[in-house]
Amino acid sequence: MSTEAQSREEVEAQRWRKSSDQLFPSISRLELAFYFVSFWGGCVYSLYRFYRTSQRWGQYLPLTPTPDSWFGPRQDQTDLEWSVWVPLMLSWAPCGLLHVVLSQIVRKVWPQHLCSFYIVFSVCVSVCVIGCVGTVVCVGVPAVMFVVLATRLKLLVWLAWCLILVLFNTQFFTSYLEYWVEDIPEGDYKVSVMVAWIILRSLSFSLEICDCDPDGTLSPLPLMLTLLGYCLYLPFLCTGPYMPFSDFKAGLAEPYQSWTLGRIGWMCGQLIRFLWWMGVTQFLLFWFYAHSLHFTPELVKKLSSWSMAGYVYFLSAFLQLKYVVLYGLPSVLARAEGYDPPRHPRCTLMTYSFSDVWRHFDQGLYKFMVRYIYVPWVGPDPNLARQLQGTVLVFTFVYVWHGVSSQVLCWAAINCCGVIVEKLADAIARGQPYKNWESGWLEGAWTRRWHGLLAVCLYVPSLSALTIFLSNMDNAAVITKRIFVTGFPQCTLATFFFMFCLGQCSMELQNWKIRQKLQAKQS
Repeated sequence: MSTEAQSREEVEAQRWRKSSDQLFPSISRLELAFYFVSFWGGCVYSLYRFYRTSQRWGQYLPLTPTPDSWFGPRQDQTDLEWSVWVPLMLSWAPCGLLHVVLSQIVRKVWPQHLCSFYIVFSVCVSVCVIGCVGTVVCVGVPAVMFVVLATRLKLLVWLAWCLILVLFNTQFFTSYLEYWVEDIPEGDYKVSVMVAWIILRSLSFSLEICDCDPDGTLSPLPLMLTLLGYCLYLPFLCTGPYMPFSDFKAGLAEPYQSWTLGRIGWMCGQLIRFLWWMGVTQFLLFWFYAHSLHFTPELVKKLSSWSMAGYVYFLSAFLQLKYVVLYGLPSVLARAEGYDPPRHPRCTLMTYSFSDVWRHFDQGLYKFMVRYIYVPWVGPDPNLARQLQGTVLVFTFVYVWHGVSSQVLCWAAINCCGVIVEKLADAIARGQPYKNWESGWLEGAWTRRWHGLLAVCLYVPSLSALTIFLSNMDNAAVITKRIFVTGFPQCTLATFFFMFCLGQCSMELQNWKIRQKLQAKQS
């Protein structure tokens, strides 16, 4: 990455830290306790109601019988990501541990051949997981990107990236892919997900090389081996997270470090930690059947308002737990080898702003979008128009990368509108007329309550966006209609009340984090 681009990214990061490191006005402990108890009490009660409904309707849902399980007679195994990748991770766990051991030997004895080891080892595993054809597709994608990279033209690199993603979303190609990997369970899905991660890493690599070697002076063979080693790096091959090429390159250059009991203990402790969360998530699927309701929208309509709230809450909590596991376990292996991948998703339920959800849930993807899309477009001295344009470009990327479908389009569009509204509101709030109005009419805790009321206007649409992404358009329409039409005014007012309580708890959490930072600096 060029020095100019790095400086622009640092400016953007400093701008965000300056705007986020501002304390909200304090409120009384009694009022805060009321908000906390009200919100979390509502969450617990809604989950209980949804649990009761799940157990009552279980016989009508597409569940998997588990007669020999200690936890229950049936389990919801209809979430595709969880049902495909978790068993695969467990069955191939010995290969992951062997990868760590062998890579450490190579790093110590032949560090110059580390990428070659990554390629050979990953290809062997890929052939077993997705077959020869699937492996050829996964290797062919970075090979095509490498050919385009020879031009050192970023526009062509981006165009090739778009064409490959669009190709993988066309019926013409997907039908052939299904035919090629028909003997492998969920083979087309596995290949599609792996290619999505590979093409993202190929794009990161290509853009970085365009910046650091614009004249094409680097030797092609080592460059090709580095690209394939980066794209096929086994821990992140199937589930992510995305690790920027600059971080991979830094880890690649790390010298071998001797293993100590402390280092082994840390690795075992981290593996146990994420395996524990895997067990918790797996256990919940015996009692809550949210994903099976994707296929029965007529039952979603019959949910009570409390059960529907528990349904939405469980979907969001499950998403968090799922990616903690899917990102956390591979990251442990990468850190054991000397890399510094993005951390697993933070809990975004207690997040005050729309932008923070994207910033903290998938930190690797957020870094990609800021470094390669937002900052280059906005520039070092952005005006509001450029910021809004950059936001639209970012969510256009989100739409294309997640799959060009109407469901993803609606989800990305709602999120894009939410971030745009936030940016416009921030611009208005920085203006002197608004500051004069707020200081004249509001003070102290009332300013915080006013901000919380405004945040509700974004929290509620986010519920629809969340349901669109985690379920489907039909269920999202049912929930939105219940909030604003069939449930009016009781359901509408209750939703706004609980979202207001959530906003106040989120503000207090942000205040606590800022105070912790200040104390750390002072000490």
